[in-house]
Amino acid sequence: MHAAADMDMIFAHSDVAGHSPRCFFRLTPCMFHRYFIKYGEKQATLKGKEHREAVHFLAFAAAGLFGRTGAGGRDHRVLTWVLCELAAILKSAFDVRPKTWAQAKSVCRRMSRWIENDFQTLFGPSHTTKLHRAVSHLLDEFILRGNLQDGNTGVNEALHKFVKQAFALTNKSRDKAALQMVLTEQIESLVRRSRQVSRTPAKKAGTVRRVRARGAVSSVSEFAATSGLVALDEALHCSTSDHITTQSGALLPGAGDHRARGERTMLWATRDLGGRPWYDWVRYRTDDGTVRVGQARAVVAAHNGTLMRTVVLHRAEYASTVLDCPFTAYGCKRLQWCSQVREGKVHPDLEAIDLHQVIEVLCVEQDWEEWVNRFVVCRFPKSFASDANDWRDYRLFISNFV
Repeated sequence: MHAAADMDMIFAHSDVAGHSPRCFFRLTPCMFHRYFIKYGEKQATLKGKEHREAVHFLAFAAAGLFGRTGAGGRDHRVLTWVLCELAAILKSAFDVRPKTWAQAKSVCRRMSRWIENDFQTLFGPSHTTKLHRAVSHLLDEFILRGNLQDGNTGVNEALHKFVKQAFALTNKSRDKAALQMVLTEQIESLVRRSRQVSRTPAKKAGTVRRVRARGAVSSVSEFAATSGLVALDEALHCSTSDHITTQSGALLPGAGDHRARGERTMLWATRDLGGRPWYDWVRYRTDDGTVRVGQARAVVAAHNGTLMRTVVLHRAEYASTVLDCPFTAYGCKRLQWCSQVREGKVHPDLEAIDLHQVIEVLCVEQDWEEWVNRFVVCRFPKSFASDANDWRDYRLFISNFV
């Protein structure tokens, strides 16, 4: 990872007010990918939508790629400043809200400055279609549509595969045409009948519908032992012998976040989602009105057969900022874990809240600079470390680029 030794140093100025100038190095494209993919392995080209979804992570990954070596100022901050600016520009450019003339000109000016001063300084002259459109035709797109989302054809393109699948089912099957018409008529009659039943009022108004909570049933002590959640019974205000029903996730009641853009959002808290753990970060409001941040560790749907909608969180708090930090300059908040001492051992500080107290789902990234400085790039953090001396030193960032 000592690739900075054979890079050309170039001087440039920071675009964020109040921060010192930074030194630029001319990079080779493989330097980005050695951190993620083995050298020499071919990589698929990112589409526009995939690029926008991944670019907010690249700024944090650059910190892990270089670390803070301190050798002549050659550290990750050169590349991090550039990627932070790109993520901020794309967040503003692809906002769903229509832009005014002044806002559109400001975004186009920042994009042109980034390509000329930052991108070409790092990688040299480049003549690609995307760069040409970003410099020459971005303002025309704002004038024509008001925002860039209206010109996104990704939704229609994604539906093409379903049309092709439906076509393949009936292609070259003329002998089954009669069967298809019969099935279509039967399906249509079933749909009409279901609509009529739904509109018909219930005959027994006093009938109570029985609702069951679906999920895994276990005792509080068993779930706490398998999940590493000490003092779970105190957080839920129950006994260790009580039985709870846990789910992998829950649908938030009307809460919106950066992904749903105001729509209902799924909150995940499971050890196995697609083969890997997934614990969402949330901003929530306590009973006394205090706004806090935490990581969802469990979703409890029932307690001893009684329905409930409770989320068990591992609390976090805001940590001290680092001098000349690019993430802090762009509005990212630095976090650290909250802990409690029980019988001489350090354990996570848990808190149980009702599902309606969740304000939004957050995008939280690892502070890779702090991680690389302690463990270098050979070790990756687990979903939740068991060693208290390990996870207490974690530092994380609430990403403001999403």
